[in-house]
Amino acid sequence: MDPFVTDLCSFAESEGARVPELRQPMALLADSLGRVSLLEKSERPSLPVVDYHLADALEAAEGPVGDLLRKVLPDAGWARPYPEHAGEPDMDLFRAGYGYAPVIGSPGNSYRGGALPLFGSEEVFVGAVLQGPHVVYPSHVHRAIEVYWAASGTADWQKGDVWRSCGPGEAILHETGVRHATTTGDEAILMMFAWVADPDSIPVIVRL
Repeated sequence: MDPFVTDLCSFAESEGARVPELRQPMALLADSLGRVSLLEKSERPSLPVVDYHLADALEAAEGPVGDLLRKVLPDAGWARPYPEHAGEPDMDLFRAGYGYAPVIGSPGNSYRGGALPLFGSEEVFVGAVLQGPHVVYPSHVHRAIEVYWAASGTADWQKGDVWRSCGPGEAILHETGVRHATTTGDEAILMMFAWVADPDSIPVIVRL
């Protein structure tokens, strides 16, 4: 396997052992990584929020997640989510301050926008997220089982009706259909994520 994929597999196995609630999601991730394929290189677009914040966020990234992101992000492209919400004032503010870099996933999924993953998989969707300062990712839901790991920066996270602050070294699990949101303060947050079920599902904004 590619060195990044090998390291990610080792990380998934260690996270499954470290965090009891991640045992099953990380087993699914580790198993799927044995079947990913390296895709042909393509254009790697960037975004203003990435150009402005990524270098500092990546330099500050901690632990094994920081090492994984430093290894792979120089080759990754970036995209904005929720193109169907363009023109809505709150979503325009969010989308201007947010970007995601697909690393492993389905290249045929048009919802992913202009950036293609580095590795192909129909089983999981793995990548990085950069959310700039004072940006609200609104409450949303999806079928995918999702795990986030903060690499640098701190943010407030909603899961259901509960909010908590999370920073580097923490893992955040969102089960299928659980409403969640993220709000940053004075600093950007850089994260790695993995969708280990229903990787082609589309998130839906929850308007209360």
